[in-house]
Amino acid sequence: MIKDILGYKIFNSRGEPTVLIKTITDKGVFYGSAPSGASVGRYEAKTLNIDKSLEILKNVKENFIGLREEDYSILEDMIVQFAGDRFQNIGSHLGFALSSSFLKAATLNKPYRYFDEISFPYPVGNVMGGGVHGGGTDIQEFHLIPINAKSFPEAIGICIEGIRRIKDILSKRGKVFGKNDENALVSDLNDEEVFEIVSSVADDLGARIGIDMAATELWDPKKGKYVYKKLGKETTPGEQLDAVKELINLWKVYFVEDPFHEDDFQNFARLRKWRPKILVCGDDIFATNMERVKMGIKYGSCNSMIIKPNQIGTIGLAMEVAEFANRNGMKTVVSHRSGETNDWIVSDLALGLSPFIKTGVWGGERLAKHNRLIEIWNSLPKPRMAKI
Repeated sequence: MIKDILGYKIFNSRGEPTVLIKTITDKGVFYGSAPSGASVGRYEAKTLNIDKSLEILKNVKENFIGLREEDYSILEDMIVQFAGDRFQNIGSHLGFALSSSFLKAATLNKPYRYFDEISFPYPVGNVMGGGVHGGGTDIQEFHLIPINAKSFPEAIGICIEGIRRIKDILSKRGKVFGKNDENALVSDLNDEEVFEIVSSVADDLGARIGIDMAATELWDPKKGKYVYKKLGKETTPGEQLDAVKELINLWKVYFVEDPFHEDDFQNFARLRKWRPKILVCGDDIFATNMERVKMGIKYGSCNSMIIKPNQIGTIGLAMEVAEFANRNGMKTVVSHRSGETNDWIVSDLALGLSPFIKTGVWGGERLAKHNRLIEIWNSLPKPRMAKI
């Protein structure tokens, strides 16, 4: 039985305020905290001022006290009822944090047991970055994806080794480098130079390359063009499609996320049909929103999608979207946000929902997710990697 719910203002990995929820039951204390994005699509759930969200919590928490924590679906429905359209009444931070703490309470801190079957996801490891996350490239993320790994510890180990090798290469070249919001490496190298480095490391480690172009951030609706400020060029939608195809061919890209802006369903579909075996992945275009996913399926836009629970507001709503996408032939990628906390709930969700997980590579708030999966891997008698 839920005895009390307490809320606090804490800070995420960017130093921004967010919400921590502490749900107290007669079986223990269970925590949930909410992340924040930097590259935020306009179809995401609404956020509110944190102080306002905590005041709202004081007004609604009595509705939950006395209920059974095992009745997670009931608790989820109540959050959604209080939230209103696009979570404008309570904000996505509060919705996510409540949902995370409730699911942990319902499963005694083992949310992966909520699923009938589990398998371990392959990390989409963000090793170098740019775009709105900071760095010298217009492309927002460059990934290593160790699809040949036989275990999750091996897979994340490959990503960590990869980022170390990239760091060594940058050091030997005397290049300026540091880390961005997601603890990916950044430098003053341009997109082509970064591709060369990441490609060589991927080949050495037997990994594949992925990119997140975050094209909504590049799109200028007034010009009707994508503006690459660092490369000093602009492309029309048709030219953008040709440019993405060229990158895929040249660098053998396996995973391409958001190569077009969030309303360009048609060019997503053209790219998917051109090369069906690569993962054409949508994030901003879907925003973990069921109606957007249905539109994507109608157009045949993507064969994979990002699942970010705070985009839609609660864990339960995100699970519904992921399961619907999976039933309709789309691979899902459970993802963190750039402004993260040490909450590891996305790791457990990936075990039941997705063959991939995107949570960065290193940094305490990222490693909390990986170490959670390593812990579970070593606790199971016969763990297995997902089928891809």
